[in-house]
Amino acid sequence: MVQYDLASADLRALADRLARLEAVEEIKQLKARYFRYVDLHWWDELRALFTDDAEFDIGESSSQPSTPDEFIASISRHLTDAMTVHHGHMPEIEILDDTHARGVWAMYDLVEPPSDSRFPVLTGFGHYTEDYRRIDGHWRISRLRLTRLRRSIDGEVVEGADVNGRRPF
Repeated sequence: MVQYDLASADLRALADRLARLEAVEEIKQLKARYFRYVDLHWWDELRALFTDDAEFDIGESSSQPSTPDEFIASISRHLTDAMTVHHGHMPEIEILDDTHARGVWAMYDLVEPPSDSRFPVLTGFGHYTEDYRRIDGHWRISRLRLTRLRRSIDGEVVEGADVNGRRPF
């Protein structure tokens, strides 16, 4: 049997590392639910993932939502009749303290409106940059920023066609 001789400082450090890993995993689960709820059009469940004072920065949005309720109204208005696929990859999550974190997610999305729609098919790649806050033991999104590296409308690249060296983020 292996015996460990850990000082209380070592145990505290280990507990802190474990708490950080748990927080990172909880935030990954939060963002996974975000993508699933968007694609399933579960608007009430999606709304519950945000703090009440969450901020939004979605440059391409025509409605420029500034509150969680405005964001849900906008996304439901644009996506309810569409088939959507949203993926988030390669999270970079930084735990700032017990109740604050930030993250960056590479993303892909596809929005296919109904065939009789006047709206085009959209495909995009980019990043979500987010802040998170733990409230009542649960991590919530408190700031969401969506930036695009590339966006296509009906298969034609409308953003990200010209790439010359280092790109802004």
